[in-house]
Amino acid sequence: MRADESGHRPFALPGSALRYGPDKVVDVLHIDLHLVPDLERARLDGICTTTVRALDEPVPFVRMDCVDLEIASASVDGVPMPFARHGKTLDVIFDPPLEPQTAATFAIEYSVERPRHGLFFVHPSPAYPARVAHAWTQSQDENARYWFPCLDYPHEKQTTSATVVVPKGQFALSNGALIERRDEGDRTVFVYRQDVPHSTYLTTLVVGPFVEVVQRAVAFGEKSTPIFYYVLPGRAADGERSFGATPKMVEVFQDRLDYPYPYARYSQIAVSDFIFGGMENTSATTQTDRTLHDERAHIDFSSDPLVSHELAHQWFGDLLTCRDWAHAWLNEGFATFFEAVYREADLGADEYLYDVFTCLQRYLEEDADRYRRPIVYNRFRDPIELFDRHLYEKGAAVLHMLRGELGDARFWRSIRRYVRDNAERSVETIDFIRAIEDATGRNMRGFFDQWVFRGGHPQLSVSAAYDPKRRAATVTLEQKQPIDDADPAFVFEVDLAFAPDPAGSGERSIRVRVEHAKETVTVPLDFEPKLVRFDPGAYLLADVSYSLGADFAAAALAGDPSPVARIRAARELAADGSVQSRDALQRAFREERFWGVLAESCEALERTRAPWARTLLCEAIDHEHPKVRRAAAAALGAFKDAQSADALVRRAGSDESYFVRYAALHALGKTRDPRAFEILAGAVRERSWNGTIEAGAALGLGELADERATPLLLEATRPGGDEALRCAALGALARQAELLASERPAAIDAVLDRLDDGMFMVARAAIRAAERMQEPRLLAQLDRLSASAFDGRIRRDATEAAMRIRESLKVPAQVSHLRADLDALREDQRKLADRIEAISRS
Repeated sequence: MRADESGHRPFALPGSALRYGPDKVVDVLHIDLHLVPDLERARLDGICTTTVRALDEPVPFVRMDCVDLEIASASVDGVPMPFARHGKTLDVIFDPPLEPQTAATFAIEYSVERPRHGLFFVHPSPAYPARVAHAWTQSQDENARYWFPCLDYPHEKQTTSATVVVPKGQFALSNGALIERRDEGDRTVFVYRQDVPHSTYLTTLVVGPFVEVVQRAVAFGEKSTPIFYYVLPGRAADGERSFGATPKMVEVFQDRLDYPYPYARYSQIAVSDFIFGGMENTSATTQTDRTLHDERAHIDFSSDPLVSHELAHQWFGDLLTCRDWAHAWLNEGFATFFEAVYREADLGADEYLYDVFTCLQRYLEEDADRYRRPIVYNRFRDPIELFDRHLYEKGAAVLHMLRGELGDARFWRSIRRYVRDNAERSVETIDFIRAIEDATGRNMRGFFDQWVFRGGHPQLSVSAAYDPKRRAATVTLEQKQPIDDADPAFVFEVDLAFAPDPAGSGERSIRVRVEHAKETVTVPLDFEPKLVRFDPGAYLLADVSYSLGADFAAAALAGDPSPVARIRAARELAADGSVQSRDALQRAFREERFWGVLAESCEALERTRAPWARTLLCEAIDHEHPKVRRAAAAALGAFKDAQSADALVRRAGSDESYFVRYAALHALGKTRDPRAFEILAGAVRERSWNGTIEAGAALGLGELADERATPLLLEATRPGGDEALRCAALGALARQAELLASERPAAIDAVLDRLDDGMFMVARAAIRAAERMQEPRLLAQLDRLSASAFDGRIRRDATEAAMRIRESLKVPAQVSHLRADLDALREDQRKLADRIEAISRS
């Protein structure tokens, strides 16, 4: 997995191939499930009755996806029919063949006990005795086959019904309207029906002693949608904090799309040990119970992004479903973008732009650190590999850029046309392109070729100057990424604006077309600009850095209406470090109205490692907004001095926010202050919401380079602790192993123990720790996981980790020594800067 000539690793791993959807020989019209789950035995008994219609040729058999299911019988109209197993498939044989355009209904009686995937049973255990027994399914991407026989690919859409039989006192949730709920002796029968066709992977079953909460219904025209959420006993108040905004979200999305919520009802149900954040099963989203939160977490944590994301999927992913996984951005990119759309409606324009900016930053990190690929891409091993930051965050950034390209009116007209024309259908990207063209007359083929079907982005430097003699402003736009015939410069249009007033009044704007690696734009002006604005709507999908100069950057930080422009200006000013730049940043921390700008400014200050930046961060750690305090605390970890440690000690012990304490504890470990061990050792034993405080303490312990931390971290990795704590402790042990060779053997043993952990996220954390330690003795386990782990994400993580460990073994030993020398020089530089500042103060 070595990097290519451009410095980026390839996405496709060894064993990847071009993947296309299967042929269709029948249309599946309806699936009816009769399900009897047994929580105690972790068993499901079922009858799957499927109605199909042959297409244009006789059909001798239908090949169903079917993994680990015990097949008792198959029948058509009550008459036994032959069937044959072939590894992971089941052939249902028609004798004589089914004639073209003829329908047939066949039933398969089956059972599965302790399934490997698709259906998960949660039980109390010695390590977690308080767990409540329940069960849930997770069928995306192609895991419905583990709990009922089906044609398990997204292009197949059918109506469904489900009859679920459970013991009295249990609740069962499936897709569609709840048609009937009746008691039969000591059992309760739930009957659901979904009359809008949907893909197999969106089929769901959840069973357990859930509490139902009815939210207010939401109307659209004559249609009224009832809304529910379900939580395990004792979590109703947490559920209201988490899901309370759902009706408002439905209203926002219906209004934006001019299309009603598509199904008979909407339910959300929170389950334990879920392996995703949420899953948008049609009409019945499954959510992780880790999104349920208490009043203290609610200070600076919200479930709204997750809840709005899964709700948006009810249109984008469920009503309109990607035909092939290669086009899954039509599901995930849209749902991620609609998180920002709801944030805009709820919290305003700054929050919207910052959300999109954050999406862009996450994509840029993956592109730089992991791999590069086009958004639409069909070379992979497992479909789940595609569910990355290119699919989600870059997809959302493309939609925001398209909003700027078309303008609001045409953009929303296009989105509405896309939904209306493709409702209940399977879609590819070309369907979206055609909807835009039909709605606006714009030819968008070039736009999609560049931003969706091509990998990468511009790495853009923006500089500006004003010549008073010529009375002209000059803006230079330079694409810094490697450019050649295979990867030409990106072509785009962008807005520039100039104002004679730092507050932006009297602004004059132009739109320029960029076609070359370097473009210089000269704009005659009858005034001297005090504010230069680049891409005011922050639409451009690019890694943008400002080189405006301290005057223009300070003006942008103080007066640009866009929070993204203010963030980019803060980054330039922090890197500049002049007196003027410092004053501008100090003023921003007094006057800036949006927390996101200050949080990003804290990160920029951290990168300077300068004493003046530390002083500013020590003040920011007491800011009224908890997210600013959190960012300041995280940044202070870069400053190993008593002033920083004093500020972190204060916040680590007393802040009302879980997340500020988390950041302060982690950063305190980095300072290696003499007080740190006792504080961290105490905090790692706390029990907070989702293990947040303990996780921060574990990460801090890993930074101490103190062998006393090892037994505490080893204990924290073991079953019984919160998932977040266990993950953090594994990462901390890997860091400990980097700092102290004596602690490396214990860390390796702990990682080996956890690579097969029953908690999904803990196993992934163990893989990340293994990769970080670059330990050859872990290769055998990683190779085994890359070949045989049940989840495609584990397989990919393990493969990447093993490849990078093998790469590290080929790095000359001198490189390690040079890196150590460089670290020592940086530390000497920091100490010298501290001495200079102390002298200047005296």
